[in-house]
Amino acid sequence: MSCSGTNAYHYGTMKENVISLTCVLASGAVVKTHNRPRKSSAGYDLTHLVIGSEGTLALVTEAVLRLAPLPRNLHVGLATFPTFQAGVQVVVSLQKLGHRLEALELADGPQMQCVNVSGLAPARTFEETPTLFFKIAGPSVHIAQDQISIMQELCKTHGASNVEITHQQNEMDVIWGARKCMGTALLAMKKKDTDLFLHSDCAVPISNLSRLVAGTQDLIAKASTAHQANWFCANVGHIGDGNVHSSIVCPQGHYDAAMSVIMDMARLALSLEGTVTGEHGVGMKLRDALEEEVGSEGVGVMRGVKKSLDPRGILNPGKVFRLAGAGARVKL
Repeated sequence: MSCSGTNAYHYGTMKENVISLTCVLASGAVVKTHNRPRKSSAGYDLTHLVIGSEGTLALVTEAVLRLAPLPRNLHVGLATFPTFQAGVQVVVSLQKLGHRLEALELADGPQMQCVNVSGLAPARTFEETPTLFFKIAGPSVHIAQDQISIMQELCKTHGASNVEITHQQNEMDVIWGARKCMGTALLAMKKKDTDLFLHSDCAVPISNLSRLVAGTQDLIAKASTAHQANWFCANVGHIGDGNVHSSIVCPQGHYDAAMSVIMDMARLALSLEGTVTGEHGVGMKLRDALEEEVGSEGVGVMRGVKKSLDPRGILNPGKVFRLAGAGARVKL
């Protein structure tokens, strides 16, 4: 199970909206982690242990989810800035004031270029400059309008060149449609069908987000120059929780070099008090980065949990961390 979603800033990640699970262990035993109360302190938190295991501890057969009401008095907006840092500062200021919006997403200029080149948002052409997308809602018109006023003021304070906020459905669909298409739009930057699309999923404290993006762009630029190839790099972040997706489009023959840069991004995130994966999980590619983040002792605890619940290692073997004796570990 993974945790994602552009509205995660307001309602929390997926794992925070799972109340209980029914799952099958490697032994065949069926376990129900909790009943239906919204909160429980009964025993170990097996629900989130299983969610965070990426399918290595149990097979989930049933989930009880916390439902969230549809937002009322919904408005969608965007603001363009001269720098990525300026967009970050709006969010930092917003949080210091104690305000939480429905969604906050910040894309850099190259990411906006992808949207235009792809043609996936045909209703308009967007400025190819750092752009903050956001959703505002509230139980009353007054509360929503208060949030709108605050966002307009903060965006102006931090140098926004343009601010648009609308509650018209067709206009909201156009703005948020641009945000929703960004992942697919990146594929339009391939020069050949064989070109690779690789990405990272790091998260850092919001105050360090612009340093992560700037450092990532620098790493890719240096690697691109070293290999005499024009790699394409774009960044878009769930900025409300400091999670940024940095993408590389490069020739197929540069896979090893590009993956080396992905690992350098992970090192950079860790140096900025962050994590190598904010929502997509460790999987196979980042398992050698996990020990750098949590230490050998932390990975040892995870191996112990895995062994106790899956002694034969039959559930996604080698995922999240290497099983003992399953090949050499590559240290960051």
